[in-house]
Amino acid sequence: MHLFKKILGVISFVWLGVIAQPSIAYAQNSAHTKQILASEVNPEKSLAVDLLTLNEDYDHTSKYAVNCTIYLLDYKLMSVRLTVLSTYKINACDPDLFAETTAASVKAQLAAYESIDRIVPVGPHIQMMDRNTSTVSHPYLSIGLLNFSQVASAYIGPLKVLSNLSNWRKLKNRTTTYSPVDMSESIDYVWLPGSVVFTLTSDQGEVFVMTHFTPNGSGVKIKGIELAAKELGQYLNLPAGWRYDFKTITKVLSVKRQEDVGQTSRRVFDEYSNAYLAVNAPIE
Repeated sequence: MHLFKKILGVISFVWLGVIAQPSIAYAQNSAHTKQILASEVNPEKSLAVDLLTLNEDYDHTSKYAVNCTIYLLDYKLMSVRLTVLSTYKINACDPDLFAETTAASVKAQLAAYESIDRIVPVGPHIQMMDRNTSTVSHPYLSIGLLNFSQVASAYIGPLKVLSNLSNWRKLKNRTTTYSPVDMSESIDYVWLPGSVVFTLTSDQGEVFVMTHFTPNGSGVKIKGIELAAKELGQYLNLPAGWRYDFKTITKVLSVKRQEDVGQTSRRVFDEYSNAYLAVNAPIE
């Protein structure tokens, strides 16, 4: 039983690599990125300023729309169930209000919702696709002064837990957060020709496109997000054989999944809370 608990703890940590805070190295060595973000762009388009007014003109379908995310984990014997809550399509993510959303406050407010063993607030997340017309079928929940709804879920069962035993040493040392997970969610993302897409490619050749970006630090300018994402690769602690790239696409990239018909998506996260989605079609 003690070994099982260790396994579950490690699996949950790997999945929740998204909660890892930017490292000191990234914070100190990204001076060039910070310079880009603070360069000559309209100060009225800073992320901080935008977030103060997004509740009035929040367009959840648009590129650079900002959402907050909360991960709920429920541990059972040799399994972990994950529920993902988001402000997507309901209200914008005010970073000050979200900063007050602690694990303890969430657990108190969701006491009657379901069994929750661990709560991880993540974000704000910035949408990187050109259009997001994903549907949300679950009712919203009020947490603090923000409203959230369930947008995705995942079940990591005994077989998946046991399959990671071959990587026990790597997982025990917590050396990576790059652990793909199959998610039940309904998504409808589109990237248009001329857009820059950012990708992770695994050692097995699986390609993941960045869907949500989490800026490092305050004062990020909307027009500097793309440049900051281009700088990201040099700070990632990628597993052997993995690589980070970006390219300007010449054809439409569209990814759709429908939860109600049993379709799933495959997600992965880096150590700075950036979210990526597996794509089957070539990115051209």
